[in-house]
Amino acid sequence: MTGFDQRREQVLDGCARAFAAKGYDGTSIKDIARAVPMSSGGLYHYCANKQEFLYLICDRAFRSLIDRLEAGLQGVLDPRERVHTVFRSHLGYFLERPDELITLTEDLSSLEPPWTGHVRALQRSYYAIVSGVLAPFEAPGSVPLRVATMSLFGMINWVHTWYRPDADPGVETLASQMAELFLHGLETRPSRGGGAS
Repeated sequence: MTGFDQRREQVLDGCARAFAAKGYDGTSIKDIARAVPMSSGGLYHYCANKQEFLYLICDRAFRSLIDRLEAGLQGVLDPRERVHTVFRSHLGYFLERPDELITLTEDLSSLEPPWTGHVRALQRSYYAIVSGVLAPFEAPGSVPLRVATMSLFGMINWVHTWYRPDADPGVETLASQMAELFLHGLETRPSRGGGAS
């Protein structure tokens, strides 16, 4: 990675902080410049406009989520453990890069053509991987695969609205608890995750 690429990554980190704090529509170029920090004029060495910033953040987030999940699933054969891997991978990414995942969840709909096509393709790829993990659980009379997949995303995509590091468990325990809740509901069974970490 060149010095330019490294600096652009830092710029995108600052941009994600600004978008997470104010939302895409409420964020100005000056807000991004303050979050980096950098002069407003200096930002244009890295991106042409606010839409390109949003595109690059969403592109980076989806690529990271896909790479992380594919690596985590390598060699994992047990269907239930693969579901745990989905939760662990996604929630781990959220705890490491919360601003980026908040931007992806809250502001993806603000992306406009021509940026949308590529990012939506990445989104479909990520959906397909997760749906494939859940496919072994589909059976006649069971919850349809699409409903199950969208329900899982509903659980993991909005953790940022309630998660509190001082009150909630770390990623391993949180992922285990949420995966068990997804797989079994609130029926009584021994916890795999133990106490809060």
